[in-house]
Amino acid sequence: MEKTNLHYLTKNIPTASINNYKAQLINKIEAVIRRMRWKAIFFQANDDEEKNEDQQPETYGLKSRITPNPVPEMANFEKDLIGLVQKLKFKRNTNDFQNRMRQDVQQIKRSDKLYVPADKTTNMYKVDKEEYGRILQNSVTATYKKADDNIKNTINYSGRKILKDNPIIQRMNVNAENSCFITMKDHKENFANNPTTRLINPAKNELGRISKVILEKITTQVRTKLNLNQWKNTNSVIDWFSKIEDKSNHVFMMFDVKDFYPSITESLLKNAIIFAEKNVKISKKDKEIIFHSRKSLLFNKKESWIKKGDKLFDVTMGAFDGAEVCELVGCFLLSLIPEKYKKENIGLYRDDGLSVFKNVSGPESERIKKDFQALFRKHKLELVIECNKKIVNYLDVTLDLNTGTYRPYHKPNNEVNYVHVKSNHPPNIIKQIPFSIQNRLSNLSANEEIFNQSTPFYAEALRRSGYDHHFEYTPDAPRPRRNRSRKIIWFNPPFNNNVKTNVGRCFLNMIQKHFPQGHKLQKIFNKNTVK
Repeated sequence: MEKTNLHYLTKNIPTASINNYKAQLINKIEAVIRRMRWKAIFFQANDDEEKNEDQQPETYGLKSRITPNPVPEMANFEKDLIGLVQKLKFKRNTNDFQNRMRQDVQQIKRSDKLYVPADKTTNMYKVDKEEYGRILQNSVTATYKKADDNIKNTINYSGRKILKDNPIIQRMNVNAENSCFITMKDHKENFANNPTTRLINPAKNELGRISKVILEKITTQVRTKLNLNQWKNTNSVIDWFSKIEDKSNHVFMMFDVKDFYPSITESLLKNAIIFAEKNVKISKKDKEIIFHSRKSLLFNKKESWIKKGDKLFDVTMGAFDGAEVCELVGCFLLSLIPEKYKKENIGLYRDDGLSVFKNVSGPESERIKKDFQALFRKHKLELVIECNKKIVNYLDVTLDLNTGTYRPYHKPNNEVNYVHVKSNHPPNIIKQIPFSIQNRLSNLSANEEIFNQSTPFYAEALRRSGYDHHFEYTPDAPRPRRNRSRKIIWFNPPFNNNVKTNVGRCFLNMIQKHFPQGHKLQKIFNKNTVK
């Protein structure tokens, strides 16, 4: 096993070939035509749009697989739009960074070794195929056993049975059979002598898409009603920390639920749902969907595997609703913490917990530690706890009770990289990256002095990625929100630096040409409704 690093972000995009770009553009054109056809069909049916939207059944964000019929009034527009692909003009636009990525891709393809990414760092590890197979097999057999050949069909059948009277079944796909893989947990101690891995299962139960929406609604309502400190991001942790009074007389206790996802049992999830039902109404059908989504198979070497135990139950890393299951269980566990410990002083983000206690001695901290471990052990969960801490690194921020301040945190052995300025990203994305980093660092810094102390590391990372940006402290910088109106049809052609034609402008010109003032469909296809 050999450690390596590309020294740039793997999210950088290489310049696409002409044929590749045309194929992507055709997919986007087909998608926008399909949405425009549906809009025209509904408009011509003279349905009340607002009433129609309210009466539509829940789709859980799943897209319809039904193809709309052609609309005669759109025929010429569709012909011109599809013809645009053949009229595209290209230019030669290359640079050193794109050449470097191309060479790295070729080298990886020619290598007889596998490049395995690290779990929480930018490192990669070159591993022999035989060694990788052995490590993967050990990871699988540690918690899984071979499944019966017919179990796959049984799961698919029971899933269809649950949704047999629901039209949503027409939007569902067959459960995937993608092979599992591993990532290296090189942030763990003694990794060099005892390499540990994280097993990822991409074979997702499709009902998890529905379960995800259901669990999100349940958890949000429970969290709000009981005012639990279940954090969604670092900013919510900072808000909690800022409200702690007399910080210098407090100490932290940081705890981590070991192997949280695979350790969640069926009985624990049942108890969490029973707890949630005391505060939120949960239908029998919703519970069936949630528990059926736990029927997950793992595939390796074209063989089916199930989690060890008597029942077909698993919360997998990579499941559509895995994080939501953890959050619901987290709410349940937070509700069990004795009131003497003041629940407002205890919080949880997925499997990472943090709490503060005032004026506690060493022996008292140990008693609290044992109480927490006993509480979680009742539900077959193991806690790793650190007590009596005045300074902790939690998520991506360092919290300091001595000074009452906080600052950005990054793992010491991790090389931070950003999307390169020469990556094949749209110019607006590239332009905003330094400012988004600046705003993020400002929000993670208690004051301007800490901000100035923290920025050199990130400024150097930006410089390596080709940027020339001077950081300025912007406290309370607004966070961008993605909020697109459903009444607007968006056309997002793929970006490519080598395309000379302004595809977006051509598209809008066609809208104005084929749907002018007075056209039957002009009301729904104009510059305000199609963008």
